[in-house]
Amino acid sequence: STSLARTRFCEPYTLRAQGETGRGDKHGVIHAMATALGTRRWPTRMVQRDGNEVEDNGAVAGAVPPAGLGITIHRVHSDQPFADEPWAENEPYTSYRASGIVDQDVTKEIDGGGECGLATGTWLQYELPFQLQVTAFSFGFADCGTARFVDWTFEAFDGEEWRELCYSADSPWPGTTHNSVRGRPVVFGCHAADFGSTRFRIRLAESDGEDWRCIHIRGLELFGTILPPWRID
Repeated sequence: STSLARTRFCEPYTLRAQGETGRGDKHGVIHAMATALGTRRWPTRMVQRDGNEVEDNGAVAGAVPPAGLGITIHRVHSDQPFADEPWAENEPYTSYRASGIVDQDVTKEIDGGGECGLATGTWLQYELPFQLQVTAFSFGFADCGTARFVDWTFEAFDGEEWRELCYSADSPWPGTTHNSVRGRPVVFGCHAADFGSTRFRIRLAESDGEDWRCIHIRGLELFGTILPPWRID
């Protein structure tokens, strides 16, 4: 309706992450963008790691990234031989990776090698078509390198510089081995941002314990208050 459209455009809209009590919203901003605030199913598409025959290339029905969402990964190569893979920046792998990043069903086998063996300074960024005053975020992890995912930050761009909102020295999935269990989604609270931002990223920070890490982020979701003007159709 016209009144609903006007409300969406002119007033803030908040999605709060569920805590241990179960209160709050199960889904966040990325889900809202993909489903028009839950009014339609999240569309899927067939994605694959490479151009080989379907039975050999890991083809799977992955979530389609929302049209207004920008996804960028900056890969800093380590001295690991599998870290510098040119195919990781080309199709069909880039679509395969993007679907894995947004797909909130972490049981799906959307696990490629393009995010293995990377060094400090590697980052994964979301860019939104509206400003979000973020309060929490969540993500899972593919079953490669869960134990090595240490010393990372969650950051927001304030228009002039990146500001750290969360830092973790430890893996969110303690007790795992290099290739053991898939990292189930974990919700992280962050320092209350006193500003809205359109750009958010997870970055590999300096680490004394690991000279290379994997960044197999799965189902990255954001929570907080969407600031006007905004529109999700």
